[in-house]
Amino acid sequence: MPEERYNPHNKGWGAAALIITLAILANVTAYTIHKATYLKPDKSRQEAAQH
Repeated sequence: MPEERYNPHNKGWGAAALIITLAILANVTAYTIHKATYLKPDKSRQEAAQH
């Protein structure tokens, strides 16, 4: 039964890729929500109510 040598450089890349993917997805979601709901401070209440 051959023993595999321990190589610390090839462990955990799947978990790292998953976390990076989740971070990108969270940023895209936050940006989308921001663009859909943000009102500029200089808009009047009447203009804001129309949107």
